[in-house]
Amino acid sequence: MSDTKILVVEDESIVAMDIKHRAESLGYTVTGITPSGEEAIQKVSEELPDLVLMDIVLKGEMDGVEAAQRIRDSYDIPVVYLTAYSDERTLKRAKVTEPFGYIIKPFEDRELHSAVEVALYKHKMESKLKESEKWLSTTLESIGDAVIATDNEGKIKFMNPVAQMITGWEQEEAFGKSLKEVFNTVDELTGLPIEDPVTSVVQNNIIMESNQPKILTTKNGDKIPIDDSSAPIRDKNGDILGVALIFKDITGRRKAEKEREQLLKEKARGELSSFVLSALPLFASNIPPQIRNNIARNFSDRFEKNVKHTFQDELKTCSEGTPKDEDIIFKCYSSWLSEFLDGLGLNSKITSKGNKDYLTLENCPWILEDGTSPMFCLICRAIVLRSFTWTNIRGNVAQTACMADGAGKCKFEFIFSH
Repeated sequence: MSDTKILVVEDESIVAMDIKHRAESLGYTVTGITPSGEEAIQKVSEELPDLVLMDIVLKGEMDGVEAAQRIRDSYDIPVVYLTAYSDERTLKRAKVTEPFGYIIKPFEDRELHSAVEVALYKHKMESKLKESEKWLSTTLESIGDAVIATDNEGKIKFMNPVAQMITGWEQEEAFGKSLKEVFNTVDELTGLPIEDPVTSVVQNNIIMESNQPKILTTKNGDKIPIDDSSAPIRDKNGDILGVALIFKDITGRRKAEKEREQLLKEKARGELSSFVLSALPLFASNIPPQIRNNIARNFSDRFEKNVKHTFQDELKTCSEGTPKDEDIIFKCYSSWLSEFLDGLGLNSKITSKGNKDYLTLENCPWILEDGTSPMFCLICRAIVLRSFTWTNIRGNVAQTACMADGAGKCKFEFIFSH
């Protein structure tokens, strides 16, 4: 005995009773018979049958096609049409409701049995597929990374909420658009457009993990640094159906890295400041010039031994990915020097005029009660002159003003031999 419950919707009472008896003889349970579409919807809501046998042509305002559509939309119950009308126009209209089968009246018991069993099986498989799709969709929508899925021509088929938030595109407006239009990226270092990942993945049949720093331009024109990877979507035969693109906004990570780098620099500057101060006793201004000069030279050697590697590391980081011309090197050098001097408590400013650049020190943290110590002025001079030699830039630097000589600030002039 089958547990399958069937509702019969038929406005001809004799035909309806015949269908009921046939169904019951096949082992099915008929929960009821109704002659109208409106009443069919009411009975479905009350009895929740496993399947509805629906005559297409019913008396009343609602025919079988409309009733079947409402039942499918509201209750997801399979409908098999019963009709004596097999013309193309009627079947075409009925197809829109995606029925699970047709039975042309008059019919044999075996035709009824086959139609019911096929409809139940198709509905069961469809329900499993929907459940699987819902599970996959929920998973993709719940993960923290952005996900975009395309077909093998690069047309967008899916975007999870994170992808929509980062790109600024809603899934409804992005659906069917080219990935290039929504996922517009350039090389962060060169600014050149980056090849559509779909082309590479489909042509080479590979998973792509990108180590290339990228900038994504959103729909609103914002620039966002991202990391991304792409992989083919394959069917059960291994054929590529499309591409899954996974990416993340790394703005927060970049910010944390910069903050960590800044903390390390501040720590390094503090250590360097301690080194400078510990390398010298607090000299008085009346030390003979020759002794002061010898001490300054000795300091320059120790300064280079302890500090030069920090400049070289900074230069490597600063100029990475750019041509090693003297303008870039001096820009990196001046930035490093300003930070280093700032760590010593010296406020510095670099200005340009023609082929000359000027470094101005606007204060001295080592001003004594009776004035600025010449010894420390020599130390500042040694830091600037010696560190400039590390750049290998063609030119020279000279001190043009000194607080120890009564000037309000210290000033150095860089002259280049371009």
